[in-house]
Amino acid sequence: MADLRGLSKAHVILLATHICAAGNLASLPLLQARFPTTLPAERLLRIILTFLPESTAPQHYTPVVEQIVYGTQSVDAGVQVDVSPVKGLSEAAARKRVRKLRLRPLRYDDDDDDDDDEEDEGNRDNKDNDDKLLTWFLIHRANRIDSETGLQPLILDLLLPFYQRLSTIRTWLVSSLLPLLRLNYEYYPGREASLSLDVLELMDGHTAINVLLSMTGGDAHKNNTMDLVQNLRGLVGSWIYGSNRTKRRKLNEAAERNSIALVMTDEVGSQRASGWQYVNEWLLARSLVDRESVVSAFTNWQGPEDVDLGGYAEANESLSEGDRVRLRQRYAQSALASIYANPESSQSALAGSVQVLAKIAGLVGLQDSVSLSLDDQGLPLRIKFEAGPISATSRASLLQNALLVSSNPLTWPSAPAVAFLGGVLQSAQILDELGHPIPCRTAAGVCLHGHEDLQLLELKNVISSITQNTRSRRDWTKVRQQLLWLRDWQTLADQDRPAYHGLFWRVPRQTVEAEILKAMLAAKEYQLAADIYTKAHAPINLEQVETAVEDSIFEAYDNASNGNRTRGGMKRAYEILQTFEPHFPESANFKQIRTLIAATHALSFYSLTLQHGVPFQPVSIRVHADPISLIEKVLDQNPKSYTKLDDLLSIGRNLVAGLGTQRADTADQATVTAERRIIALAISAALAAHDFGTAYSYILTRMTPPSSFSPTVGDGVSDDISWRAVYQAGRYRSPPTTGPPPSLDGQITQLSQRMELLSLALVLSPSPDPLPEILGAWRRCDEELAVLRAREADEAELWDRKGDISSSSSSSVPGGFGPTDTEQDAFDTARQRARRARLRAYEGGGEAPMGLFDVARGAARAFRSNISPSTTSAVPATTTATAATADATSTADGERVRKRDMVSNMVTGGLASGIGWVLGAQPVDRSQL
Repeated sequence: MADLRGLSKAHVILLATHICAAGNLASLPLLQARFPTTLPAERLLRIILTFLPESTAPQHYTPVVEQIVYGTQSVDAGVQVDVSPVKGLSEAAARKRVRKLRLRPLRYDDDDDDDDDEEDEGNRDNKDNDDKLLTWFLIHRANRIDSETGLQPLILDLLLPFYQRLSTIRTWLVSSLLPLLRLNYEYYPGREASLSLDVLELMDGHTAINVLLSMTGGDAHKNNTMDLVQNLRGLVGSWIYGSNRTKRRKLNEAAERNSIALVMTDEVGSQRASGWQYVNEWLLARSLVDRESVVSAFTNWQGPEDVDLGGYAEANESLSEGDRVRLRQRYAQSALASIYANPESSQSALAGSVQVLAKIAGLVGLQDSVSLSLDDQGLPLRIKFEAGPISATSRASLLQNALLVSSNPLTWPSAPAVAFLGGVLQSAQILDELGHPIPCRTAAGVCLHGHEDLQLLELKNVISSITQNTRSRRDWTKVRQQLLWLRDWQTLADQDRPAYHGLFWRVPRQTVEAEILKAMLAAKEYQLAADIYTKAHAPINLEQVETAVEDSIFEAYDNASNGNRTRGGMKRAYEILQTFEPHFPESANFKQIRTLIAATHALSFYSLTLQHGVPFQPVSIRVHADPISLIEKVLDQNPKSYTKLDDLLSIGRNLVAGLGTQRADTADQATVTAERRIIALAISAALAAHDFGTAYSYILTRMTPPSSFSPTVGDGVSDDISWRAVYQAGRYRSPPTTGPPPSLDGQITQLSQRMELLSLALVLSPSPDPLPEILGAWRRCDEELAVLRAREADEAELWDRKGDISSSSSSSVPGGFGPTDTEQDAFDTARQRARRARLRAYEGGGEAPMGLFDVARGAARAFRSNISPSTTSAVPATTTATAATADATSTADGERVRKRDMVSNMVTGGLASGIGWVLGAQPVDRSQL
């Protein structure tokens, strides 16, 4: 043994520093044993902290440290102490050097393992004091190794000999060192920047959890779905294990004071529970951006009790059974919340949610409350739960910041909550299968907070998605069963049982069936729909079936782009009508629809374009204020279409019958009016095409009144259509032509026909107002006819003269035989008599062309039959006076006056008095003229 005698206190301290700096601490226990007052355990530990290189392997000095603190082993007398480093120093020099030493404190600056108001060390027993000294030393030494070398495995070697004895070191190893070792060396060894002890220790719980879990997905070569599970078990689980440490508590309390947590627990029993609540929040937020990893976490991780502490501690250490149940429930709530918060509606997302629900229900012992199985027909089983607490939730319960509140009955794990969520998920799966995917939150909102109209609208949207998806043919028997299950979450076999709830539970069942019927018809499942809804025990009454079928027909009709009933929407409408009309033989609505389709089909054979170049579509008929006017467009846009009058009349009758809502009597009146309008339109079209013959033919065959004719349509309604059409034809004049003019006979014939039409217009006129105009037109035609008759007489006379000249010429031919002078005189006399006879016959007053007076008197009788009784009392006297006046005027001044001349005088000289005479009114006193 070296001679240690004569070493002063200063020399001993300097010698200890030299030993530590040399890295050979074996002689320190001996030196301490010789100078116990100069080198107490605390001072020696501080010297080691200050002068022992941090890169020294802990195996070389941890036994020495243990012996220094506890003195458990006897000092080896064979150990040599080299005193040469201080032997030559004087006492004064040694003291001076000692005064310059700056020993590090035993406690690390940032470590507060005990309360600040801890009792004086002297009041503690020696063992507790020694443990505290060693704990301070180890933590300080660990931080020095990390900051100076970054070799964190050396720290583990430093702590391993002591963690089982020192609870604080064990907690610190598990909660601080173990996450760093796993993060930097095991899980993510390829990271460029490693996390240090200083940085990790300065984090509050919320920040540390975010940092540790944010490593998920950082390695492209790893399975990210299991990566999160690994981090939850190995990183976060270890970190939260030390949440009750004094320093960690202070950091967490400061963080909570300076920030607002999204969700705070109602009963935070410990800092560990608070830490796990941060994890729940992180998982909920993460599920919005990395759904697959979170689903893997919920299905492969058992929650806060499933942590990997490396075998250094027990997971449930210091947790009571109540704490474990509470942590488990909070974790289960975060899983249910993530299902509601999932914005995706794909099959994979729904399948993941179903897996999470099944796993979590089993974790909290509620696996019997959720039913995710299917029956033999592929339909979910009946959903049973207590709907009271669930139905009482508000819309706010589905908001993001309310999903983790413990008072939320939708997410807090309970039998009704998991059963209801199971029904929502199965509903979402069925909707996805039907081609209408929606997120879980949306489905829950429709189910809980949607009123009847909103649920019905959503149901119609679902059905619309089904019918629009024509890529695959569906089994509509199953589709109907699925839609009915969505309503009340029970199969057809359970319909006699009370329904608990359902996605469309507020919509009456018969309304749902009616919408399904419409969907079947839209999908062209006509016979299946008829078999289901027209049988003896149909799910809805026949009135509703008729209404639904009618709506479907009109929907197809209105969406048709062509009026032909063998194409597109019209074909669908016609096929639906043909399928269901036999089941409703007395249906007036179906009869109307049939006539409407017939009219539309007939119109499709004509070219028809509406305003602004819009092609005709069937819906134009239903929305048009005056559908008969479409026939006018047909006549305008289709040359020679006026020749198909019977077809146009049939279209008009069907339009009236198909769109009319009048009583039987008014319907007949509407039909007559429509027919007269169409005939009038055809007459106008024929005149516009200069086809007077066709117009004249239509008038004679379609508008000539019978003997009992009255110029009204019915119920006293005046016919203001027919007389105008006839009057228009009576005023027609042939256009001038560039070719040879028409023959005189043709002109006379047309004028005679026009005068006949004008006479008919007098009969058809419903009131006396247009008579002056009609008579004026007739007078002009009469004047033209007189001129043409005169021309005809002149031409006849000229022809006779030519014949005479030819005859006389033939008699003067030599050898010819001609009449004698006596015969020639007799022939000339007979010719003059015949000419005078023709003139007298033409100018005779009783033979006015076309019998105008007979027509006028007939019109007068018609007017008298329609005027009031107060005016009819004067008719006989007036008629007698008129006859007397006619006889007087016919023999005035001993000469016979023609009636046609009298009509002409009436028109030109006194229309008022003349018309009154024609109508049988009191004549004007001639003596005063």
